[in-house]
Amino acid sequence: MQLTQVRSRLFRNIVDSGDVDIARDVTALVGKNESGKTALLSAIYRFNPVYSEDSFALGQDYPRWRKVKDTRSGQINDATPITCTFELDDEDLQAVTDVLGPDVIRGRSYSRSIPYEGRHTVTLSVDDEAALGNLYDAQDIPPALRSVLGTGSLSAALELATSLEAAEESNYTAADVELFIASARQRLNNCATVWHRAVDILRGREPKFFYFSNYQNLPGRIALAELNGQEEEPGASPTQTARALLELASTTAGALSAEDFEDRKAELEAVSNDITHQVFAYWKQNPDLSVEIDLDKTTVQYPNGQQAVASHLDIRVRDHRHGFTNNFAARSTGFQWFFSFLAAFSEFENYPHGVVVLLDEPGLSLHGRAQADFLRFINERLAPAAQVIYTTHSPFMVETARLDRVRIVEDRGPDTGAVVTDEVLSVTDDSLFPLQAALGYDIAQNLFVGTDNLLVEGTSDYTYLTLISDFLKEAGRTHIDDRWRILPAGGATNIPAFVALIGTNLQATVLIDSTPAGVAKLRTLTNKGLISPKRLLLTDAFSDGVKDSDIEDLFSPGDYVKLYNAAFGTRLKISDLNGNDRIIARIARATDAPFTEHGRPADALLRKRDTLLPGLSETTLSRFERLFSAINSTLS
Repeated sequence: MQLTQVRSRLFRNIVDSGDVDIARDVTALVGKNESGKTALLSAIYRFNPVYSEDSFALGQDYPRWRKVKDTRSGQINDATPITCTFELDDEDLQAVTDVLGPDVIRGRSYSRSIPYEGRHTVTLSVDDEAALGNLYDAQDIPPALRSVLGTGSLSAALELATSLEAAEESNYTAADVELFIASARQRLNNCATVWHRAVDILRGREPKFFYFSNYQNLPGRIALAELNGQEEEPGASPTQTARALLELASTTAGALSAEDFEDRKAELEAVSNDITHQVFAYWKQNPDLSVEIDLDKTTVQYPNGQQAVASHLDIRVRDHRHGFTNNFAARSTGFQWFFSFLAAFSEFENYPHGVVVLLDEPGLSLHGRAQADFLRFINERLAPAAQVIYTTHSPFMVETARLDRVRIVEDRGPDTGAVVTDEVLSVTDDSLFPLQAALGYDIAQNLFVGTDNLLVEGTSDYTYLTLISDFLKEAGRTHIDDRWRILPAGGATNIPAFVALIGTNLQATVLIDSTPAGVAKLRTLTNKGLISPKRLLLTDAFSDGVKDSDIEDLFSPGDYVKLYNAAFGTRLKISDLNGNDRIIARIARATDAPFTEHGRPADALLRKRDTLLPGLSETTLSRFERLFSAINSTLS
C-alpha cells in the first residue's frame, strides 16, 4: 500500500492544506519557521501512529481563532484533520481476493478520513455482485438456489437465505442453504456488507507512521539488566534504541556478557567493527573515528549490606587523529543524533505492511555537509525500505536535482491558514528562499569541481536539457555527456560574471538564446579571449530557421503548445498561432498578452515527465540531439 496523497483540514494553523501529492520515495516539505510544516507532519502521523495514544484532540488541535464560530455553525462537527489516500498494490488486492474472491475491488484507490470525533470515512469501490458470484462458484451452489438468492449483494443474499426453507419440489436442499449461509458468514466475518469486509481487511494492511523529532538518543552507558527487560515500541526510549543497536549488529546482551573472556572480547570487537562500518558509511565529517563497545562490571552495595555485580555496556568513540576515546554521550549533538537514528531505524526496515517515516527538521544539529550525508542516508538506506516525508528550512536538505520532491508550505494568514503547493511561482520570497539558496549553493559547488561547465541562461533551460538528455540516454540516443555540469546563470547578463568567476583554467561552454542583446554581450567575451568562439552556442543553429530563437524553439510548435497547455490549463491549438517566428511571440499574439512565465512549461514537463516526454515528436528529439552533439564536441 503506497501513500499517494494527504490532505489536512482545520488542524492547528491549517484551514485546508489542499491535496498534497506524496512521492513514492521521498517528499520534502519546505518552508520557513512557523509556516505549518510541523503541523502537517503531526496530522499525517496521527493517521496510523505507532503509539495509539497519539490521536487528535479537539480542544487542543482545532484552530483557536475559528473554534467559537465553527461550533455555532456546526462546521466543527465535520472537521477532518487528516485524509490519506493510498494506491493498493498486488498484495493488498490478493489479501481481499483470498477472502472474497477475485475482482471485488474496483481500481486501486483507497482513502480514509479521520474526524476529531465520530466515525472514520473510507472511500473504496467494491463490486458486490462479484463477491456473491465468487461464493456461488467456490461452493458450487446449485443454479436453482442461485436463482432464488439473486445476483445482488452478498449481504442481501445472506439475509434472504436465512429465511428460506427448502421445499420438496425445489431443486436445492436444506444442506445447500446451510452451506451458503455458513460460507457467507465466514467471508463477511461479522461485517455488515462486502464493502465493510474489504475495508476491514485493508485497514489492517495500512502502513504504520513513525514520527521523529526530538529523538530519544542512545545513552553512552547502559545497564545490561535493562536491555534484558521487556521490549518497547520502536523509538519509545533510549533503552529501546540501545536494543535496536544490538539488533542492528546481530547480537544480544547475553552474547556480549559471555563468561569466557575470549568469547566476550571477540563478540564485543565484532560488534564494534560492524557498527563502525555501518555508521561511517554515511558519516563523512570525521573519518578518523571508530566505535568501541566494551563491558564494565561494578559492585553495587545495597542498604541491607548485600553486594551484587552489575554489568554495563559502554559505548565509546575512539578518535584516531588525537589518540583518545571518550563516552558516546560526550560527542557532538549531531553525531549522537545521526548514530541514534541509524540504530533506531533498523527496527522499522522489515515492518510487515510498510512504514512511512516522518522526520521533523532532521539533522538540524548537523553541519551543512553532514546534512548532505544524511540526505544520502535517506536516499540509500531509508527510501528503499520506507516512504519518507521530512520537513526542512535548510537549503542543504534540498536536492536541486530532485525538485519534483519539494512541496512548499506557507502560512497565508488566519483566513487561509497554512497551504501546501508545488507551484514555486505562487509563493513568497521567504518561502522560496531555501530553494533559491540550495540552487545557489549547488551552483557554487559545481563551478569549481571540474573543467566541463555548461552555462545556460535560466532554470528552464536546465530543466529542458537535463530531462530530454536523460530521456534520450535511456533510449540509447545522443545525450549530454555525463562530464558536463549544467549551471543556470539567471540570464544572459549574468553569464560574463560567471565566466570571470570560472577563469581561463576552467573552460566553459555557453548556450544562449539568439536574441541580439544576449549575443552582443557574449561576443564581447569571445573578443577578450575569455571564451572560445566554438564554445559559444546559439539556439538559432538548432531551431531549423527560427530567427532570434529561444530554447523553446527547439520544440516543434505542437510539442511546445502541449507543454503550454499543461502548464496553464489552456486549450491552445496550433491553428491559433500565426507566423513562423519565435513560438513565444506567436503565443503572445494568440493570447493577446505578453509571455513572461518561461518557467511554467518547464515545470510542467518536470512534474509530468512520465506522460509528456514519451509524447515528444521526432522533430523535437532530433533538434535536441543535434544540440547535444554540438555541446559534447566542445568538451576539453
